[in-house]
Amino acid sequence: MTASSRMQAGLGWSGDEQQAIALLAQRLQVRTWLVGGRDDELIEAVHRHLPALRRLLARVGCTMTVEPDLVRVHKTAGLRCGRIRQGASPEGMWLWLTAAVLESMPSKAKLGQVVAAARAAAAEVEIPVTQSRAELHALHAGLRMLCDRGVLEEADGRIEALLEGQEDPPVLLRVHHTRLLHLLPRDVAVDEHGQWLADPADDAQGWLEQLTKPGDPGVRVCAMLADQAVVHACDLDPEERHWISVRLASDGGAVAEAFGLRLEHRTEGAAFVMPEEALTAGGLLGPFRFPHRQRNGAGTVRHAALLLIDCLTAEGERDGTMAPGPGWCGAPAAVVVNRLGEMAARHAGWAAEYRTQPARLADHVRGLLEQADLLRVTDGYEVWWWLSPAAARWTVVADQPVSPSPGSRLEETL
Repeated sequence: MTASSRMQAGLGWSGDEQQAIALLAQRLQVRTWLVGGRDDELIEAVHRHLPALRRLLARVGCTMTVEPDLVRVHKTAGLRCGRIRQGASPEGMWLWLTAAVLESMPSKAKLGQVVAAARAAAAEVEIPVTQSRAELHALHAGLRMLCDRGVLEEADGRIEALLEGQEDPPVLLRVHHTRLLHLLPRDVAVDEHGQWLADPADDAQGWLEQLTKPGDPGVRVCAMLADQAVVHACDLDPEERHWISVRLASDGGAVAEAFGLRLEHRTEGAAFVMPEEALTAGGLLGPFRFPHRQRNGAGTVRHAALLLIDCLTAEGERDGTMAPGPGWCGAPAAVVVNRLGEMAARHAGWAAEYRTQPARLADHVRGLLEQADLLRVTDGYEVWWWLSPAAARWTVVADQPVSPSPGSRLEETL
């Protein structure tokens, strides 16, 4: 009996159930909120396969809240990941400010009421309210995230009316108060006074680290593999590295197969890999594609990122003293900016704003690569850029971006 067969037997699956559960589990890793009226077909499928689905998701540290009109997947929080943002994003800040005021709102409220209350909450905690265009877009993004989670529902009109500059847009929102309870991660540690041990606004990393994590190192590793495109060995603790060395091939491979994926393990780390047939069918297992298009200068940042990967892989210092782990290639930030400037001089088709400002281009390339966890930047006497070994999957031929060979979940997830 194979490891996958043993796992299926332990989960109580029938052969016909396997593919349906794998596809559902894949979707729930990306769409952790399913709400009635929008996701009825998926919610019905979750109810149909609920016992087996719960057992599979438990193997990657997930629990589920399942109601007639809501499915909420709670992922394991606080696991190490190089992609943790430093500081709160503007849209995330407005999401939490709005969520805080919704508790006292009636079940139906005008968009203008919600916006005014959120701005008042910001002023109360001494967050400057400028009503600038950038702030308006961040506020809109926070509201849209609450709508995506089913906490807010557009009963009449669309929240995009907020961007049209009207003081009181004719938009009516429905507030689902009970769903507010599902926004926070579970098992948040508090002191004897009921206060959080760390403030996520001041110390996001510390707040994540104090959350309760699974005691089983295998569950922790599989949770990272299911949630991240690649798990770098340098991010693991000794217990997790030991589990990878002795149990990953059998237990981790079984979990990957149960998700309809396959395991890839190298010295530098591991990944759950999407099979080629899923890629050709247009499957997506993550929040964005790498490399992906940008709104402004659509192809420039994407192309520059691919060229920089090729440059650092070929010329960068490998395994330097400041490198995050084995196999990482690095170069000083100043050298990176110079290289991007040289590339810009050769590519007349790049956006003019980037061709004349290589430092600005470097900043946007950094954002793209960090979002994909292909880049770590270290500070010290000199700022260095370190490229992940996983970036070697992308190559550039004749100074033109070429799609990597199919089969990797990285290609779709990053």
